Amino acid sequence: MKNNQNNAKITKGLIVCGVLVLSAISATWMLSEEVLDNHECFVSVTTREMLQSGNWIMPTCNGLPRLQKTPLSYWFTSGIAKITGEVNEFSARMPSVIFAVLSAVVILYFVNQWLSFRIAALSTCVWTTTLCYFNYSHNARPEMALTFFVLLCFLSFYSAITAQNRKRQIAYMVIFWVSFGLGNLAKGPAPLPLVLIPLFFYVAIFRQWRKLFNLASAAGLIIFLAIVLPWPLVIAHKVNWDLVIWKHEFVDRFFGTYAKGRYPLYFYFLIMFRYITPWVAFLPMALAAPFYKVWNKKRPVMQFLWLWFVVDLVFLTINGGKRQHYILPSMPAMAILIGILLEDMVFSQKAYERKFAVKILQGHLAVAVVGIIIATVCIAKISPVNLHKMLILASVTIVTAAIIAALFAKGENGWGCVAIFAGVLVWTMISYASFAAFMDGFKYSRDFSKEVAQIVPPTENVIAYKHISSNFVHYFGKTVPVVSDINELYNHYQSGDWIVATSGYIKELNRDNRFREVYHNNKADEIDKFRALFHKSAPLIKDDSDTSQDIFIPSENGYIPSQLLSARACLQSFLPSR
Repeated sequence: MKNNQNNAKITKGLIVCGVLVLSAISATWMLSEEVLDNHECFVSVTTREMLQSGNWIMPTCNGLPRLQKTPLSYWFTSGIAKITGEVNEFSARMPSVIFAVLSAVVILYFVNQWLSFRIAALSTCVWTTTLCYFNYSHNARPEMALTFFVLLCFLSFYSAITAQNRKRQIAYMVIFWVSFGLGNLAKGPAPLPLVLIPLFFYVAIFRQWRKLFNLASAAGLIIFLAIVLPWPLVIAHKVNWDLVIWKHEFVDRFFGTYAKGRYPLYFYFLIMFRYITPWVAFLPMALAAPFYKVWNKKRPVMQFLWLWFVVDLVFLTINGGKRQHYILPSMPAMAILIGILLEDMVFSQKAYERKFAVKILQGHLAVAVVGIIIATVCIAKISPVNLHKMLILASVTIVTAAIIAALFAKGENGWGCVAIFAGVLVWTMISYASFAAFMDGFKYSRDFSKEVAQIVPPTENVIAYKHISSNFVHYFGKTVPVVSDINELYNHYQSGDWIVATSGYIKELNRDNRFREVYHNNKADEIDKFRALFHKSAPLIKDDSDTSQDIFIPSENGYIPSQLLSARACLQSFLPSR
């Protein structure tokens, strides 16, 4: 008996280690490979200036106050940059990696408490193999930090409501309020509606009001306010309570009168399927499952997760300022629901018969094999230079599908699940390693920034005309003042400053006839079509870099050839990308 218990503990420990290794590899694989995009550079530039100035209260980006976002992501990135000694792709993205792995840890812990260890392990594996987990663990934006704290809010709240032990109730409620506060510091005030609205519906529908009104909740509220209020109050005092930027970001954006997301009403209904890839077929089933009594004791948990996902989905749908990443904090709820369904299909088979589970497996394997074959044919026609990479990916897909089918046919369901998750991970790793450069739409902006940094002497100034991307500021390495008045710009030019301009602004300076262009970069990417450097006396510099192997090969007017756009769109439809 003791030997059996010891073996069970060892097996459980190995599974925990395997799940966490899966989450860590998925979050860190080739972390620094892609160039930081514009939004990521808002974080990196703000972090760099925070470290340079020593002012951790008033964030600045390119020398200007950066108050659009709350500061927790800047603080975390600054702490890591202090350790690494540099603000680069690795240090900027490492907070997202940490929060991604922590999200796996809390799912594993709480779902194990609620349901079973097997469901917890499967749910965690589903979450860590989704497209959204991979993409946003590789992104410096605060989305994964927000997702972790929102996730912890929901999981700790449900545990507090359902726990029988008074000490546990208090502990979980304290965790809820602390994570709620930190979530608002990570990306406030997003957690307010994303957490409170679904919880309101849950408490109202299941009549849990009495459990909320106690000393633990009162103490938690005080802790929440102590975490959230100091920073905005200090900032409000520093700007003399001129908080128009927050009104734009938090109120006008919701109503669609500021930075409106021009997307249709059904936008998030498409994004949720893309984000949950490769578990797309399970999503409609997961939405329907909580309405069936066959789930018995699992049903209350499923109803809670369903309300979390659906209420947030509805809220985001009516939001006027739609952005695809806004749905990310809701996706762990769907991953856990899918984990519950997957456990029943593979092991319990109480809600789903074995025949149905076999059909689901066969359908997934068939779609994977047929899909990769079609994709390979498309790439062969559109971008033959990448055909050998697609052939490798197709071979891995077919071999993995065969192994999975063989394991389940032999009744090795546990090892079959291992093969599924390992196969998804290996497929993701190979596809990302093969096509990361192809999918990177920001590398020419980075290269231009670094070229300018080499051309301009360190003691001389660079001034931007009307606009400069945060990507340029990050990779250039210094603050770049922006001047919109062309006569003021000419005064800088006459004093010996260098002028940088992009896209249409280059034409304005050339039409003015007072500015002398010394370097021109005509490689279009997702940030700019053209880039140019002006100086009154510097020698002309020819761009001799070889573009024969480049993915973004612009025509004379700066546009990307349609064939290359088609190849990239084809790959974006099923490969990890930002």
